[in-house]
Amino acid sequence: MNKIFGWLAIIIVAILLYLWQPDFFDHAYRIIKQGDIIALSEYLRSFGAGAVIVTLFLFIVMTFTIVFPFMILSGAAGIVFGLWWGTVISWMGEVAGALVMFIFARHFFRHAVEGWITKSPYLKQVDDYSAENGFKALLIARLLPLAPSGIITAVAAISRMTFKDFILATVLGKFPPVVIKVLLGHDLVFASENMGRLIGIILVVIGVYGALWWFKRKNGKSDEK
Repeated sequence: MNKIFGWLAIIIVAILLYLWQPDFFDHAYRIIKQGDIIALSEYLRSFGAGAVIVTLFLFIVMTFTIVFPFMILSGAAGIVFGLWWGTVISWMGEVAGALVMFIFARHFFRHAVEGWITKSPYLKQVDDYSAENGFKALLIARLLPLAPSGIITAVAAISRMTFKDFILATVLGKFPPVVIKVLLGHDLVFASENMGRLIGIILVVIGVYGALWWFKRKNGKSDEK
C-alpha cells in the first residue's frame, strides 16, 4: 500500500512540474533531442543566475530518460560556465541524478525482483557478487566515458550493493568521464580552435574501450585454458 501511495505521489509531482512549466520541458526536450549543444547553451544562459539550478535539474531528469547522452548537456555546461566550473557542475548533476534514481529504483523495484533472483542460480550469483564486490564493479563501469549511466544505476539499485559502495564508486568513478564529456562536447562546437585536444580526447576514449576489449579477450582465453 505504501508503494502505491509512493507511485501516486511521484506521478502527481511529475504532472504538476510539467503543468507548472510546460514550455520549459518541451523546449529543453526538443533541443536535447536534436543534439544541438549551441542552442542548449544559449537556452541555459537565458536563465541568468538560475542557469546552475536549471542545469542540475536537467541532469537529474536526463538520468531517468536514459536514451539521451549526457555529453550534450555537459558540453553546453562547459560553454556556459567555462571548462572548470562546467565540469564541476556536470559532475554534481550526474552524481545527484544517479543518487535520486538509485533511491527510487531500490525502493520501488528491489523487492519486486527479489523473487526472480532467489529462483535463478545465475541471478543469485550475480546478486551475491554485487554485495561483495559492488564497489569495484561499479567503479569500473562508471569510468567508461560512454556507458549508459541510468542503466548502470538501475542495475546497481536492484542488486545487493550497499548504499555506501554505490555513493563512493559513483562520486569517484564519474569524475574522469565527466571531464571527457565536457571537453568533447565543448570542443566539438569549437573544433577549429581545439582540433588537437579534440583528437586527443577521441583517442583517449578509443584507448579506454580498446583496453577493455583486450582485457576481456585475454581473460576469455585464460578461462578457456
